[in-house]
Amino acid sequence: MKMKKVTALLLTVAMAATMLAGCGSKEEKAEGKKEDGKTVLKFAAFEGGNGAEIWKNIEKAFEEEHKDVDVELHLSSELDKDLQKDFKNGNVPDVVYYNLGQESGFVETMLKEKAIADISDVFDDELKGKLVGGITENAAAQPYGDGKVYLAPIIYTPTGLWYNKDLFEGANKKYDLPTTWDEFFALGDKAKADGISLFTYPQSGYFDATMYQMLAQAGGIDFYNKAVNYDEKTWTSEEGKKVVDTIAKLASPDYIQADTVANANSDGGFKINQQNVIDGKALFMPNGNWVIGEMANSTPEGFNWGMMAPPKFNADEDNYIYTFTEQMWIPADAENMDLAKEFVKFMYSDTVVDLMLNNKVVNKETNEESAAPIVSPVLGASDKLEDGTIKDTYTLASSDGYEAVAGTWATTKPIDGFDMKATVYGAIDALNTGEMTADQYQKQLVDAWEKLLENVE
Repeated sequence: MKMKKVTALLLTVAMAATMLAGCGSKEEKAEGKKEDGKTVLKFAAFEGGNGAEIWKNIEKAFEEEHKDVDVELHLSSELDKDLQKDFKNGNVPDVVYYNLGQESGFVETMLKEKAIADISDVFDDELKGKLVGGITENAAAQPYGDGKVYLAPIIYTPTGLWYNKDLFEGANKKYDLPTTWDEFFALGDKAKADGISLFTYPQSGYFDATMYQMLAQAGGIDFYNKAVNYDEKTWTSEEGKKVVDTIAKLASPDYIQADTVANANSDGGFKINQQNVIDGKALFMPNGNWVIGEMANSTPEGFNWGMMAPPKFNADEDNYIYTFTEQMWIPADAENMDLAKEFVKFMYSDTVVDLMLNNKVVNKETNEESAAPIVSPVLGASDKLEDGTIKDTYTLASSDGYEAVAGTWATTKPIDGFDMKATVYGAIDALNTGEMTADQYQKQLVDAWEKLLENVE
Protein backbone atom coordinates (compact mmCIF):
# COMPACT_ATOMS: atom_id res chain seq x y z
CA MET A 1 0.00 0.00 0.00
CA LYS A 2 1.08 3.50 -0.74
CA MET A 3 0.32 5.68 2.27
CA LYS A 4 -0.58 8.76 0.24
CA LYS A 5 -3.10 6.81 -1.77
CA VAL A 6 -4.96 5.27 1.15
CA THR A 7 -5.01 8.43 3.24
CA ALA A 8 -6.39 10.34 0.30
CA LEU A 9 -9.23 7.86 -0.04
CA LEU A 10 -9.98 7.48 3.64
CA LEU A 11 -9.73 11.08 4.65
CA THR A 12 -10.98 13.34 1.90
CA VAL A 13 -13.99 14.19 4.04
CA ALA A 14 -11.98 14.70 7.24
CA MET A 15 -12.25 18.12 8.82
CA ALA A 16 -9.13 20.18 9.43
CA ALA A 17 -10.11 20.32 13.09
CA THR A 18 -9.46 16.59 13.52
CA MET A 19 -5.70 16.79 13.45
CA LEU A 20 -5.21 15.32 16.91
CA ALA A 21 -4.50 11.59 16.74
CA GLY A 22 -7.08 9.28 18.30
CA CYS A 23 -4.38 6.90 19.52
CA GLY A 24 -1.64 9.45 20.10
CA SER A 25 -1.83 9.78 23.84
CA LYS A 26 1.88 8.85 24.04
CA GLU A 27 3.76 10.55 21.27
CA GLU A 28 6.91 8.53 21.68
CA LYS A 29 4.95 5.32 21.24
CA ALA A 30 3.08 6.74 18.26
CA GLU A 31 6.42 7.31 16.58
CA GLY A 32 7.30 3.64 17.05
CA LYS A 33 10.07 4.27 19.60
CA LYS A 34 10.83 2.00 22.54
CA GLU A 35 10.20 2.99 26.13
CA ASP A 36 12.18 1.36 28.94
CA GLY A 37 13.70 -1.03 26.43
CA LYS A 38 10.31 -2.41 25.42
CA THR A 39 8.84 -2.64 21.93
CA VAL A 40 5.52 -0.82 21.62
CA LEU A 41 2.69 -2.72 19.91
CA LYS A 42 -0.18 -0.40 19.01
CA PHE A 43 -3.52 -2.22 19.24
CA ALA A 44 -6.75 -0.45 18.19
CA ALA A 45 -9.98 -2.21 19.20
CA PHE A 46 -13.65 -1.46 18.71
CA GLU A 47 -15.54 -1.16 21.99
CA GLY A 48 -18.94 -2.71 21.46
CA GLY A 49 -21.26 -5.20 23.13
CA ASN A 50 -18.39 -7.31 24.43
CA GLY A 51 -17.30 -4.47 26.69
CA ALA A 52 -13.89 -2.99 27.35
CA GLU A 53 -12.44 -5.30 30.00
CA ILE A 54 -11.85 -8.21 27.62
CA TRP A 55 -9.39 -6.18 25.55
CA LYS A 56 -7.62 -4.84 28.64
CA ASN A 57 -7.30 -8.41 29.92
CA ILE A 58 -5.88 -9.60 26.61
CA GLU A 59 -3.46 -6.66 26.62
CA LYS A 60 -2.18 -7.68 30.07
CA ALA A 61 -1.97 -11.36 29.17
CA PHE A 62 0.11 -10.68 26.06
CA GLU A 63 2.47 -8.46 28.01
CA GLU A 64 2.87 -11.17 30.64
CA GLU A 65 3.97 -13.65 27.99
CA HIS A 66 6.11 -11.08 26.16
CA LYS A 67 7.99 -9.20 28.87
CA ASP A 68 9.78 -7.03 26.31
CA VAL A 69 6.52 -5.71 24.80
CA ASP A 70 4.34 -2.80 25.87
CA VAL A 71 0.87 -3.02 24.28
CA GLU A 72 -0.62 0.39 23.67
CA LEU A 73 -4.37 -0.26 23.65
CA HIS A 74 -6.76 2.21 22.08
CA LEU A 75 -10.45 1.45 22.67
CA SER A 76 -13.22 3.37 20.97
CA SER A 77 -16.88 2.97 20.06
CA GLU A 78 -16.14 5.19 17.05
CA LEU A 79 -12.97 3.43 15.99
CA ASP A 80 -13.35 4.14 12.28
CA LYS A 81 -13.28 7.89 12.93
CA ASP A 82 -10.27 7.55 15.20
CA LEU A 83 -8.42 5.44 12.66
CA GLN A 84 -9.06 7.99 9.94
CA LYS A 85 -7.34 10.60 12.09
CA ASP A 86 -4.47 8.26 12.90
CA PHE A 87 -3.83 7.27 9.31
CA LYS A 88 -3.88 10.92 8.33
CA ASN A 89 -1.19 11.62 10.93
CA GLY A 90 0.87 8.61 9.91
CA ASN A 91 0.12 6.94 13.24
CA VAL A 92 -0.66 3.48 11.89
CA PRO A 93 -1.68 0.84 14.47
CA ASP A 94 -0.01 -2.55 14.38
CA VAL A 95 -3.19 -4.56 14.96
CA VAL A 96 -6.86 -3.64 14.52
CA TYR A 97 -10.07 -5.27 15.74
CA TYR A 98 -12.82 -3.84 13.55
CA ASN A 99 -15.26 -5.80 11.42
CA LEU A 100 -16.44 -6.04 7.88
CA GLY A 101 -20.01 -4.93 7.30
CA GLN A 102 -19.96 -1.77 9.42
CA GLU A 103 -21.87 1.26 8.19
CA SER A 104 -18.60 3.16 7.76
CA GLY A 105 -17.28 0.56 5.28
CA PHE A 106 -13.83 1.25 6.72
CA VAL A 107 -12.48 -2.29 6.42
CA GLU A 108 -13.88 -2.65 2.92
CA THR A 109 -12.12 0.57 1.91
CA MET A 110 -8.85 -0.70 3.33
CA LEU A 111 -9.25 -3.92 1.37
CA LYS A 112 -9.97 -2.11 -1.86
CA GLU A 113 -6.75 -0.17 -1.45
CA LYS A 114 -4.75 -3.33 -0.62
CA ALA A 115 -3.99 -1.66 2.70
CA ILE A 116 -4.38 -4.79 4.82
CA ALA A 117 -1.52 -7.28 5.19
CA ASP A 118 -1.52 -10.90 4.07
CA ILE A 119 -1.42 -12.94 7.30
CA SER A 120 -1.66 -16.42 5.78
CA ASP A 121 1.52 -17.48 7.55
CA VAL A 122 -0.19 -16.96 10.91
CA PHE A 123 -2.45 -19.87 10.07
CA ASP A 124 0.19 -22.54 9.71
CA ASP A 125 -0.67 -26.21 9.80
CA GLU A 126 -0.60 -26.34 13.59
CA LEU A 127 -2.99 -23.43 14.05
CA LYS A 128 -5.25 -24.32 11.12
CA GLY A 129 -5.82 -27.77 12.63
CA LYS A 130 -6.81 -26.09 15.87
CA LEU A 131 -9.69 -24.08 14.36
CA VAL A 132 -13.27 -24.83 13.40
CA GLY A 133 -13.38 -26.32 9.91
CA GLY A 134 -13.74 -23.78 7.10
CA ILE A 135 -13.45 -20.72 9.37
CA THR A 136 -10.54 -19.28 7.35
CA GLU A 137 -11.55 -20.72 3.95
CA ASN A 138 -14.25 -18.22 3.07
CA ALA A 139 -14.87 -14.75 1.70
CA ALA A 140 -14.63 -13.06 5.09
CA ALA A 141 -11.13 -14.34 5.84
CA GLN A 142 -10.02 -14.44 2.18
CA PRO A 143 -11.71 -11.34 0.71
CA TYR A 144 -9.81 -11.47 -2.60
CA GLY A 145 -10.56 -15.14 -3.24
CA ASP A 146 -6.85 -15.78 -3.81
CA GLY A 147 -6.40 -18.40 -1.10
CA LYS A 148 -4.66 -15.91 1.20
CA VAL A 149 -5.96 -14.86 4.62
CA TYR A 150 -6.16 -11.13 5.35
CA LEU A 151 -8.82 -11.00 8.07
CA ALA A 152 -8.46 -13.26 11.11
CA PRO A 153 -11.79 -14.57 12.45
CA ILE A 154 -11.44 -14.27 16.22
CA ILE A 155 -15.12 -14.55 17.27
CA TYR A 156 -17.92 -16.48 15.61
CA THR A 157 -21.69 -17.09 15.93
CA PRO A 158 -23.30 -19.99 14.04
CA THR A 159 -26.73 -19.58 12.44
CA GLY A 160 -29.24 -22.09 11.14
CA LEU A 161 -32.87 -23.18 11.23
CA TRP A 162 -34.43 -22.88 14.67
CA TYR A 163 -37.23 -25.11 15.97
CA ASN A 164 -39.03 -26.57 18.99
CA LYS A 165 -36.61 -29.25 20.16
CA ASP A 166 -39.32 -31.23 21.97
CA LEU A 167 -41.07 -31.99 18.67
CA PHE A 168 -37.98 -33.86 17.46
CA GLU A 169 -36.64 -35.63 20.54
CA GLY A 170 -37.67 -36.76 23.99
CA ALA A 171 -40.87 -38.21 25.34
CA ASN A 172 -43.15 -36.04 23.17
CA LYS A 173 -41.21 -36.54 19.92
CA LYS A 174 -43.46 -36.20 16.90
CA TYR A 175 -41.08 -35.92 13.90
CA ASP A 176 -37.62 -36.95 12.73
CA LEU A 177 -35.17 -34.13 12.07
CA PRO A 178 -34.53 -33.95 8.30
CA THR A 179 -31.02 -33.84 6.83
CA THR A 180 -31.72 -33.29 3.10
CA TRP A 181 -34.03 -30.93 1.26
CA ASP A 182 -36.08 -33.89 0.01
CA GLU A 183 -36.59 -35.01 3.61
CA PHE A 184 -37.33 -31.44 4.63
CA PHE A 185 -40.15 -31.01 2.14
CA ALA A 186 -41.49 -34.49 2.90
CA LEU A 187 -41.70 -33.41 6.55
CA GLY A 188 -43.57 -30.32 5.39
CA ASP A 189 -46.18 -32.47 3.67
CA LYS A 190 -46.55 -34.56 6.82
CA ALA A 191 -46.79 -31.53 9.10
CA LYS A 192 -49.40 -29.92 6.85
CA ALA A 193 -51.68 -32.87 7.52
CA ASP A 194 -51.26 -32.05 11.22
CA GLY A 195 -52.18 -28.40 10.64
CA ILE A 196 -48.62 -27.14 11.03
CA SER A 197 -46.65 -25.17 8.42
CA LEU A 198 -43.11 -26.24 7.62
CA PHE A 199 -41.51 -22.81 7.62
CA THR A 200 -41.68 -19.15 8.48
CA TYR A 201 -39.17 -16.30 8.45
CA PRO A 202 -39.01 -13.21 10.69
CA GLN A 203 -38.41 -10.95 7.68
CA SER A 204 -37.16 -11.75 4.18
CA GLY A 205 -33.74 -10.32 5.06
CA TYR A 206 -33.25 -13.27 7.42
CA PHE A 207 -32.69 -15.36 4.32
CA ASP A 208 -29.18 -13.88 4.03
CA ALA A 209 -27.41 -16.51 6.12
CA THR A 210 -29.54 -19.26 4.60
CA MET A 211 -28.74 -18.19 1.04
CA TYR A 212 -25.03 -18.00 1.76
CA GLN A 213 -25.17 -21.49 3.26
CA MET A 214 -27.17 -22.86 0.33
CA LEU A 215 -24.67 -21.51 -2.21
CA ALA A 216 -21.83 -23.21 -0.37
CA GLN A 217 -23.88 -26.38 0.06
CA ALA A 218 -24.77 -26.47 -3.63
CA GLY A 219 -21.33 -25.88 -5.09
CA GLY A 220 -18.69 -25.90 -2.36
CA ILE A 221 -16.65 -23.08 -0.95
CA ASP A 222 -15.02 -22.11 -4.27
CA PHE A 223 -18.44 -21.69 -5.87
CA TYR A 224 -19.61 -19.68 -2.85
CA ASN A 225 -16.61 -17.36 -2.97
CA LYS A 226 -17.21 -16.70 -6.67
CA ALA A 227 -20.91 -16.11 -6.05
CA VAL A 228 -20.37 -13.44 -3.38
CA ASN A 229 -18.03 -11.69 -5.82
CA TYR A 230 -20.75 -11.69 -8.51
CA ASP A 231 -19.44 -14.34 -10.88
CA GLU A 232 -21.56 -14.00 -13.99
CA LYS A 233 -22.40 -17.72 -14.06
CA THR A 234 -23.66 -17.83 -10.46
CA TRP A 235 -27.37 -18.04 -11.17
CA THR A 236 -27.29 -19.71 -14.59
CA SER A 237 -25.17 -22.58 -13.30
CA GLU A 238 -26.67 -25.87 -12.21
CA GLU A 239 -25.73 -25.05 -8.62
CA GLY A 240 -27.27 -21.58 -8.70
CA LYS A 241 -30.48 -22.81 -10.32
CA LYS A 242 -30.74 -25.45 -7.61
CA VAL A 243 -30.62 -22.73 -4.95
CA VAL A 244 -33.23 -20.59 -6.74
CA ASP A 245 -35.63 -23.48 -7.25
CA THR A 246 -35.28 -24.62 -3.64
CA ILE A 247 -35.95 -21.14 -2.27
CA ALA A 248 -38.95 -20.77 -4.57
CA LYS A 249 -40.38 -24.08 -3.38
CA LEU A 250 -39.70 -23.25 0.25
CA ALA A 251 -41.35 -19.83 -0.11
CA SER A 252 -44.50 -21.21 -1.72
CA PRO A 253 -47.81 -21.18 0.19
CA ASP A 254 -47.53 -24.96 0.41
CA TYR A 255 -44.80 -24.64 3.02
CA ILE A 256 -44.81 -21.09 4.42
CA GLN A 257 -47.03 -20.23 7.37
CA ALA A 258 -49.94 -18.24 5.98
CA ASP A 259 -49.37 -14.95 7.86
CA THR A 260 -45.61 -14.84 7.36
CA VAL A 261 -45.42 -12.21 4.61
CA ALA A 262 -47.96 -9.92 6.25
CA ASN A 263 -46.20 -10.13 9.60
CA ALA A 264 -42.75 -9.73 8.03
CA ASN A 265 -43.83 -6.41 6.55
CA SER A 266 -45.56 -4.97 9.60
CA ASP A 267 -44.01 -3.06 12.46
CA GLY A 268 -42.69 -5.58 14.96
CA GLY A 269 -44.18 -8.42 12.94
CA PHE A 270 -40.93 -10.33 12.87
CA LYS A 271 -41.54 -11.30 16.50
CA ILE A 272 -45.00 -12.62 15.62
CA ASN A 273 -43.40 -14.94 13.05
CA GLN A 274 -40.85 -16.04 15.63
CA GLN A 275 -43.66 -16.63 18.11
CA ASN A 276 -45.37 -18.87 15.56
CA VAL A 277 -42.51 -21.35 15.96
CA ILE A 278 -42.89 -21.22 19.74
CA ASP A 279 -46.66 -21.66 19.45
CA GLY A 280 -46.41 -24.60 17.06
CA LYS A 281 -47.83 -22.90 13.98
CA ALA A 282 -44.57 -23.39 12.02
CA LEU A 283 -41.74 -25.88 12.48
CA PHE A 284 -38.62 -23.96 11.36
CA MET A 285 -37.28 -20.46 10.83
CA PRO A 286 -33.83 -19.01 9.97
CA ASN A 287 -32.19 -17.23 12.90
CA GLY A 288 -29.25 -16.95 15.29
CA ASN A 289 -28.94 -17.49 19.03
CA TRP A 290 -30.04 -13.92 19.73
CA VAL A 291 -33.62 -15.16 19.17
CA ILE A 292 -33.53 -16.74 22.64
CA GLY A 293 -33.17 -13.35 24.29
CA GLU A 294 -35.52 -11.60 21.87
CA MET A 295 -38.34 -14.00 22.67
CA ALA A 296 -37.58 -14.64 26.36
CA ASN A 297 -40.62 -12.74 27.65
CA SER A 298 -43.07 -14.75 25.52
CA THR A 299 -41.42 -18.15 25.65
CA PRO A 300 -43.31 -20.50 27.99
CA GLU A 301 -41.45 -22.26 30.77
CA GLY A 302 -40.20 -25.63 29.63
CA PHE A 303 -39.89 -24.70 25.95
CA ASN A 304 -36.61 -25.91 24.46
CA TRP A 305 -35.03 -24.31 21.40
CA GLY A 306 -33.04 -26.33 18.89
CA MET A 307 -30.98 -25.33 15.84
CA MET A 308 -30.02 -27.38 12.79
CA ALA A 309 -27.96 -26.56 9.73
CA PRO A 310 -30.07 -25.88 6.65
CA PRO A 311 -30.55 -29.18 4.80
CA LYS A 312 -28.09 -30.70 2.35
CA PHE A 313 -28.88 -31.32 -1.29
CA ASN A 314 -27.37 -34.81 -1.11
CA ALA A 315 -27.06 -37.07 1.92
CA ASP A 316 -23.37 -37.84 1.37
CA GLU A 317 -22.27 -34.17 1.51
CA ASP A 318 -20.71 -32.40 4.47
CA ASN A 319 -22.90 -29.77 6.10
CA TYR A 320 -22.18 -26.07 5.82
CA ILE A 321 -23.20 -23.68 8.59
CA TYR A 322 -23.13 -19.94 7.99
CA THR A 323 -21.34 -18.13 10.79
CA PHE A 324 -21.13 -14.46 11.55
CA THR A 325 -17.51 -13.65 12.37
CA GLU A 326 -15.68 -10.74 13.95
CA GLN A 327 -12.25 -10.02 12.54
CA MET A 328 -8.80 -8.79 13.51
CA TRP A 329 -6.30 -7.55 10.93
CA ILE A 330 -2.94 -5.90 10.41
CA PRO A 331 -2.45 -2.74 8.33
CA ALA A 332 -0.02 -3.28 5.46
CA ASP A 333 2.06 -0.37 6.81
CA ALA A 334 2.24 -1.67 10.38
CA GLU A 335 5.68 -0.98 11.82
CA ASN A 336 5.90 -4.15 13.92
CA MET A 337 4.61 -6.69 11.41
CA ASP A 338 6.12 -9.83 12.96
CA LEU A 339 5.02 -8.89 16.46
CA ALA A 340 1.56 -8.01 15.18
CA LYS A 341 1.27 -11.49 13.64
CA GLU A 342 2.35 -12.97 16.95
CA PHE A 343 -0.46 -11.02 18.64
CA VAL A 344 -3.03 -12.34 16.14
CA LYS A 345 -1.81 -15.90 16.74
CA PHE A 346 -2.06 -15.25 20.49
CA MET A 347 -5.81 -14.67 20.03
CA TYR A 348 -6.19 -18.42 19.48
CA SER A 349 -4.23 -19.42 22.57
CA ASP A 350 -5.78 -21.25 25.50
CA THR A 351 -5.17 -18.11 27.55
CA VAL A 352 -7.33 -15.92 25.35
CA VAL A 353 -9.96 -18.61 24.76
CA ASP A 354 -10.52 -18.77 28.53
CA LEU A 355 -10.45 -14.99 28.95
CA MET A 356 -13.16 -14.61 26.32
CA LEU A 357 -15.33 -17.38 27.74
CA ASN A 358 -15.13 -15.78 31.18
CA ASN A 359 -15.88 -12.30 29.87
CA LYS A 360 -18.21 -10.09 31.87
CA VAL A 361 -19.84 -6.77 31.06
CA VAL A 362 -21.06 -4.00 33.33
CA ASN A 363 -24.44 -2.35 32.87
CA LYS A 364 -23.57 1.36 32.77
CA GLU A 365 -26.97 2.33 34.19
CA THR A 366 -27.21 -0.17 37.08
CA ASN A 367 -23.49 -0.91 37.47
CA GLU A 368 -24.40 -4.60 37.63
CA GLU A 369 -21.93 -7.12 36.26
CA SER A 370 -23.12 -10.06 34.19
CA ALA A 371 -21.55 -12.94 32.29
CA ALA A 372 -21.04 -12.28 28.58
CA PRO A 373 -19.07 -15.22 27.18
CA ILE A 374 -17.36 -14.74 23.82
CA VAL A 375 -16.62 -17.83 21.74
CA SER A 376 -13.40 -18.24 19.79
CA PRO A 377 -13.38 -20.47 16.67
CA VAL A 378 -10.89 -22.76 18.43
CA LEU A 379 -11.99 -26.38 18.52
CA GLY A 380 -13.19 -27.27 21.98
CA ALA A 381 -13.72 -23.68 23.12
CA SER A 382 -17.50 -23.98 23.01
CA ASP A 383 -17.33 -27.18 25.10
CA LYS A 384 -16.55 -24.95 28.08
CA LEU A 385 -19.81 -23.02 27.75
CA GLU A 386 -22.59 -23.64 30.24
CA ASP A 387 -24.81 -26.51 29.09
CA GLY A 388 -27.79 -25.32 27.09
CA THR A 389 -29.02 -24.30 23.67
CA ILE A 390 -26.28 -21.79 22.88
CA LYS A 391 -23.60 -24.35 23.67
CA ASP A 392 -25.44 -26.88 21.50
CA THR A 393 -25.30 -24.56 18.47
CA TYR A 394 -21.54 -24.20 18.76
CA THR A 395 -21.07 -27.92 19.36
CA LEU A 396 -23.00 -28.58 16.16
CA ALA A 397 -20.97 -26.10 14.13
CA SER A 398 -17.67 -27.60 15.25
CA SER A 399 -18.72 -31.24 14.82
CA ASP A 400 -17.15 -33.62 12.32
CA GLY A 401 -18.77 -33.27 8.91
CA TYR A 402 -19.62 -29.58 9.42
CA GLU A 403 -17.84 -26.69 7.71
CA ALA A 404 -18.16 -23.01 8.60
CA VAL A 405 -18.88 -20.52 5.85
CA ALA A 406 -18.70 -16.75 6.40
CA GLY A 407 -18.54 -13.50 4.47
CA THR A 408 -20.93 -11.14 2.70
CA TRP A 409 -21.67 -9.91 -0.80
CA ALA A 410 -18.74 -7.92 -2.15
CA THR A 411 -18.98 -4.15 -1.77
CA THR A 412 -19.78 -2.13 -4.88
CA LYS A 413 -20.03 1.52 -5.82
CA PRO A 414 -23.49 3.02 -5.12
CA ILE A 415 -25.89 2.08 -7.93
CA ASP A 416 -28.72 4.55 -8.55
CA GLY A 417 -32.12 2.99 -7.95
CA PHE A 418 -30.73 -0.41 -6.95
CA ASP A 419 -31.67 -2.01 -3.62
CA MET A 420 -29.61 -5.12 -2.92
CA LYS A 421 -31.76 -6.44 -0.08
CA ALA A 422 -35.02 -5.90 -1.94
CA THR A 423 -33.65 -7.55 -5.09
CA VAL A 424 -32.15 -10.61 -3.43
CA TYR A 425 -34.33 -11.15 -0.36
CA GLY A 426 -37.43 -8.99 -0.79
CA ALA A 427 -38.34 -11.01 -3.86
CA ILE A 428 -38.93 -14.00 -1.56
CA ASP A 429 -42.12 -12.32 -0.38
CA ALA A 430 -43.18 -12.07 -4.03
CA LEU A 431 -42.49 -15.77 -4.56
CA ASN A 432 -44.92 -16.51 -1.75
CA THR A 433 -47.69 -14.24 -3.01
CA GLY A 434 -47.36 -15.42 -6.60
CA GLU A 435 -46.22 -12.05 -7.90
CA MET A 436 -42.99 -13.67 -9.05
CA THR A 437 -42.08 -17.10 -10.42
CA ALA A 438 -38.84 -18.99 -9.89
CA ASP A 439 -37.79 -18.20 -13.46
CA GLN A 440 -38.48 -14.49 -12.95
CA TYR A 441 -36.52 -14.57 -9.70
CA GLN A 442 -33.61 -16.22 -11.44
CA LYS A 443 -33.61 -13.59 -14.20
CA GLN A 444 -33.75 -10.82 -11.59
CA LEU A 445 -30.67 -12.26 -9.88
CA VAL A 446 -28.81 -12.74 -13.19
CA ASP A 447 -29.49 -9.11 -14.14
CA ALA A 448 -28.50 -7.91 -10.68
CA TRP A 449 -25.20 -9.83 -10.71
CA GLU A 450 -24.32 -8.33 -14.09
CA LYS A 451 -24.93 -4.84 -12.72
CA LEU A 452 -23.10 -5.54 -9.47
CA LEU A 453 -20.07 -7.03 -11.21
CA GLU A 454 -19.72 -3.87 -13.29
CA ASN A 455 -19.67 -1.79 -10.12
CA VAL A 456 -17.36 -3.80 -7.88
CA GLU A 457 -14.80 -1.42 -6.39
